[in-house]
Amino acid sequence: MMPDMRGRVLVRGGAAVAVAALAGLGVYFSKVGLEEADRLASVIGLFVAVAGLGLAVYGLIAERRSGGDGVEQRATAMGDGRVHQAGRDINDTPPERTAAGDAGDEARSVRQRAKATGRGQVYQAGRDIDKR
Repeated sequence: MMPDMRGRVLVRGGAAVAVAALAGLGVYFSKVGLEEADRLASVIGLFVAVAGLGLAVYGLIAERRSGGDGVEQRATAMGDGRVHQAGRDINDTPPERTAAGDAGDEARSVRQRAKATGRGQVYQAGRDIDKR
């Protein structure tokens, strides 16, 4: 299975589980009454909030450990303007001749945001561009 196909299957599966959970909670809440449902919803909301906070803290710690100095680029091309962005180095040498320490940069994130209006054009590369 291709990676993007697997991601779609996971998203659709997660959505199906969420819809089933919401339907189940709706049926349960209608049977126990509004007051009991309100109390249970408050407790569930508390646990969801605590889990979200924990995930946010984990994400911050993981980003700092990975170096945290990824590449972030923003650009806008208007009129006849052109924007060329490369999220990594542009190498003039073949990969077998690059320095041995370059492999450590692979884990850093690349975020590119661009907007083209009119006849503007945007070209982006999130990884190395090797000229041969």
